[in-house]
Amino acid sequence: MQFVGSLFLMTGVAVFVLSLNIRMGIAALLPALGVLLVTKVSSAWVKRKNLKSLQSLGGLSSEIQESLHNFRVILAFHRMDYFQRKFKTANDANYSASVSAGFANNVFMPLYGFSNHIAQLLVLAYGIVLIDSGQLTAGLLIGFLLYVNSFYGPMRQLATVWSSFQLALAALDRISEVLTLESNMPVVSAASADSGSVLEFRDVHFAYPGGKEVLRNVSLTLEKGRSYALVGPTGGGKTTAASLMARLYDPSEGSVILNGRDIRSIPTAERARKVGVIPQEPFLFTGTVGENIVYGNEEYADYSTSQLTAELEKSNLSTLLARFSEGLDTKVASSGNSISLGQKQLIAFMRAALRKPELLILDEATANIDTVTEQVLEEILDKLPRTTTKVIIAHRLNTIDNVDQIFFVNSGEVTLAGSMEHALDMLLHEKRAS
Repeated sequence: MQFVGSLFLMTGVAVFVLSLNIRMGIAALLPALGVLLVTKVSSAWVKRKNLKSLQSLGGLSSEIQESLHNFRVILAFHRMDYFQRKFKTANDANYSASVSAGFANNVFMPLYGFSNHIAQLLVLAYGIVLIDSGQLTAGLLIGFLLYVNSFYGPMRQLATVWSSFQLALAALDRISEVLTLESNMPVVSAASADSGSVLEFRDVHFAYPGGKEVLRNVSLTLEKGRSYALVGPTGGGKTTAASLMARLYDPSEGSVILNGRDIRSIPTAERARKVGVIPQEPFLFTGTVGENIVYGNEEYADYSTSQLTAELEKSNLSTLLARFSEGLDTKVASSGNSISLGQKQLIAFMRAALRKPELLILDEATANIDTVTEQVLEEILDKLPRTTTKVIIAHRLNTIDNVDQIFFVNSGEVTLAGSMEHALDMLLHEKRAS
């Protein structure tokens, strides 16, 4: 409203002084035209300064958050000096950027004030000349000087508004960078493939940007209702293979077939219903255990606590709630830092299992869970629908005793390991070779 009101007042004064005496009006408004041109030219510079200030503030906030999140590690290694040094570097950069942005934001106010004084001098000097030639009266000159103040007063107020506007534009640019991001894995049109399996890899190759090939000419088939294990040394490509199954990445070459269709042709919502993933490090959101369990699951989004509890009982998941002091109402702080890593994995397990996916991928899903709870999870897995295909990634071979097939993943290759004994022999051979 201040911006609109100032513009309305300035427009009225400009029209009035030009109608009284066009030459005196031009003299009064000429400095305003000059300062507006300077403002237009310098606006991009002010916006860049504000953007740099916001970026440095974001860097400082990120540094503080990272240090606080890993504070136990800092204390364990007695590296407070490292924390202080990194904080000082980020803080100095933020201070420098903030001072520059503050200077840029406040440069308009004195500039607009200076233009007011220039306009008064021009009107006074030119008015004296016109009075001397009999073309203007002293009273009209005084009136023009008053109108100059009435015009440039709101203009000085606009200087503050304009600086805030440039800051808002810089902030909008930072937000827009995120909001305008588009997935580089769009849904493509593809004909259905002849396949009776749940999922297939057909000559799949994959490499991370700028890195070496992680998977090389991989072909495998997962049948409906069976359970599979991916074993192998750390860094062999197990998690990458699981990520391709869930289409967290697309293969560099080859194709992934889900239910007889190229996985790239399946809409995201449909693919998320068909494939459930329990990652190594599950991420939780601030709220309650119940809210995290139904995250992204529209079917149970409006369920009350009692309704959700009943649904968990139907799905044989209610046993896991005993691990939480307040059940579904247990509070979860930012990123799940108020509960243990094992409890995070239990929540991720319930979140994935409740969706009843056709393909359930467990990436080290029991790594931080005690033996008793792990046994409970195995019983729950056994009670999943017979059509559910399970893929288990594990370093502990005792967790994959009952799978139907074992794949050994190493150095970009996936081979059928056969029995548990054979898989163990392959792991021991790899350790000796390394």
